Amino acid sequence: MSMGLSQDSPDSRLPVWLDWVLSNTQAGLLVLDAQMQIVFANKWFLLRARLTAEQVQGNALMDVFPVLKSGHFERALIKAVRSGFPALMSQTLHPSPFPLYAPAGSRANDNLMRQSIHIVPMGPVDTALSGQRFTLIQIADVSPTVARERLLKAHADRMSDLVHIDALTGIGNRRFFDESIAAEMRAASRSGAPLALIMFDVDRFKQFNDLYGHPAGDSCLQAVADVIKMVCRRPRDLVTRYGGEELAVILPDTNAAGAIQVAKDILTKLRERELVHADNLGRLIVTLSAGVHATLPTASDGPELLIQRADQALYAAKNDGRDRVFCFDVTRQMAVKV
Repeated sequence: MSMGLSQDSPDSRLPVWLDWVLSNTQAGLLVLDAQMQIVFANKWFLLRARLTAEQVQGNALMDVFPVLKSGHFERALIKAVRSGFPALMSQTLHPSPFPLYAPAGSRANDNLMRQSIHIVPMGPVDTALSGQRFTLIQIADVSPTVARERLLKAHADRMSDLVHIDALTGIGNRRFFDESIAAEMRAASRSGAPLALIMFDVDRFKQFNDLYGHPAGDSCLQAVADVIKMVCRRPRDLVTRYGGEELAVILPDTNAAGAIQVAKDILTKLRERELVHADNLGRLIVTLSAGVHATLPTASDGPELLIQRADQALYAAKNDGRDRVFCFDVTRQMAVKV
């Protein structure tokens, strides 16, 4: 069989069935001679390279596709030819070595086709029969597979978000809090950075629900969550709903003074919203109480003590009259007003 075939029309030197097979193979086929010149390209490849057989056959591969020079494909090709062993190039590391595009449309508006490439040098027996070693390059279009994997990953990410997001407020839920505080404790113990926790409770929330109804209570919690998110804007600040009307903020790389300031800013911003609460003991607006604790975790520390101390500070704030910030003082082993 002569390898110098034109794929623009059936070749009389080929059996009809073989020409039909080569023309309808749903993968790119290139055959190189010992001098790395292209001696065969099938229709699938030519169509996606947007070239004719005359433009490629008899020319050096690197002249036809200079983009391949000095790249991973050229190195893989040389290694395969020298060793005689096939080479497989995955699209994960090398997505689009050849400039191949979808069959229709303008090149300027097309994305490069994602490719999986198999380089197969001719074996010694066939090389002896042919008089030289030919190399087969098979190119598969894996773009649909990549698109499907991206879609599945996006769907999985959305599902993961749903698992960790509180449906009412749109902030992290209790599961997210539990997982995040454990992870941040470990990270802080490795880096030696401080970690702070603020626990919030909506003051007299039961009375708010009794007075205005549960739909209004839901709106109240959403408004409080919005205020906290507005203040806690650093990328690593984690805002969560701890349970009921309690919310929590995890603040990595934050000491007690920084966390106290964040808590005070949140209480101030919420007061400025002036959400009416006629049964809030003379304040007449929705307010928050806050408990703060900051620590320098060690590798043996779990989150339990951090949570316990922030919670202790929160209830001290509520017992002191609400709408204020308390911080747990490790030296005095008690919560103090700040």
